[in-house]
Amino acid sequence: MIEMKNMGICLKDIPKNEETTKTEESIFPIHLLSGWLRETIEEHSQSYNTPKELWAIAFLAGIASATGKRAFLNHDNYINYPQLWIMVVGVSGTGKSEAFRVAFKKLLDIDSKNFLDYQTEFQEWEQEKQGTAPHWKQTVIGDTTPEALFSSLSYTENGLTLYRDELSGWFADFGRYNKSGEVGHYLSIFDNQVLTINRKKEQPQLIREPFLNICGTIQPSVLTGLLEKNNFEESGFAQRFLFLYPEFPTRKYKKSTKKPSTEIYDQIIDKIYENQGKDEFLLSEEAENLYESFYNEMELLRSRSNDFWASVYAKAKIQVLRLALTVKISRLIDEPDNKISGIDMQAGVEMMRYFIVSLEKFKKEDNTVSKKSLIQNIFEGNPNLSQTDVAKMLGVSQQYISKVVGCKL
Repeated sequence: MIEMKNMGICLKDIPKNEETTKTEESIFPIHLLSGWLRETIEEHSQSYNTPKELWAIAFLAGIASATGKRAFLNHDNYINYPQLWIMVVGVSGTGKSEAFRVAFKKLLDIDSKNFLDYQTEFQEWEQEKQGTAPHWKQTVIGDTTPEALFSSLSYTENGLTLYRDELSGWFADFGRYNKSGEVGHYLSIFDNQVLTINRKKEQPQLIREPFLNICGTIQPSVLTGLLEKNNFEESGFAQRFLFLYPEFPTRKYKKSTKKPSTEIYDQIIDKIYENQGKDEFLLSEEAENLYESFYNEMELLRSRSNDFWASVYAKAKIQVLRLALTVKISRLIDEPDNKISGIDMQAGVEMMRYFIVSLEKFKKEDNTVSKKSLIQNIFEGNPNLSQTDVAKMLGVSQQYISKVVGCKL
């Protein structure tokens, strides 16, 4: 078990009436997180003037990345690791990238130290040429080709985290280097299924239980274009992401303040990383009951939805388990046991609801933009068309048509 006791941390009980960050229909459950994490989130949110949920998911992503396959949830004959695919959606200049940079700094520092060790080991191996060549014990991978990523996955024991400040560059690389169908490979990775890669003039690769976190940011307009390419929506690839689309505040100038501390977070990352075992977690009875209720709700929604949303709801049943496990790992400093509690599961459920609402928000805005462009294109070629007829055809008001056409003119 990952030991996080005796770290000199003052823990607080979960507050009963703490204000939470709201979306139109859901809240991000910061009040259900561990005391040290709530305090760290609060300090960074105030210092950087960015949403609390942005910091919450960044720190949880860091914990999931450090953990990798060191911990798993055994539930209903399936194994779930803390594997999270996170996409933060926001326009340029909102500060959407800062949280991940802070949260991944500790992991990148560990990677840098391991790289120096690897260089020494490789030089020694190169002189003797005996045994298997050493590999860099890497946790975070950034700008990489698909071939290099899959190669790194093939020899990592604990999995990897693909972290790109702007995910648009990663998406743009799909199919750029070869036509081997990266989307299919990523679908297998999401389910931690055996991944086999065979290419001409290269040794075949077989990766058992591949583990890959994916974290980064993207602008709404860029995401719209990417989802139309490479079969991302039709294949179910896009629906495997957790979309965070918060309301970013106006960032007025702020005089320099004391830099918020990541001391406790860094200690926890170290404790997780030092663990050489593989810890099994189970659901408590309360967590099981909460999960059953959420599962049935998602299944009902799935049965009544189109293909896109049916896939979203189906994957939510898996992702909520991964989120609850990650929350539990972050709480090990005050609950050092292998049971995912009702609070852990409730946090996972409410996070999942928030992510679904974020995706609904993006899809709604995306649809509005697309419909606006369609209206403008219709009247650009046929300026004498009846606005009333077009409004009925597209399911919008005549006043909306008039406004869009007026803006175009």
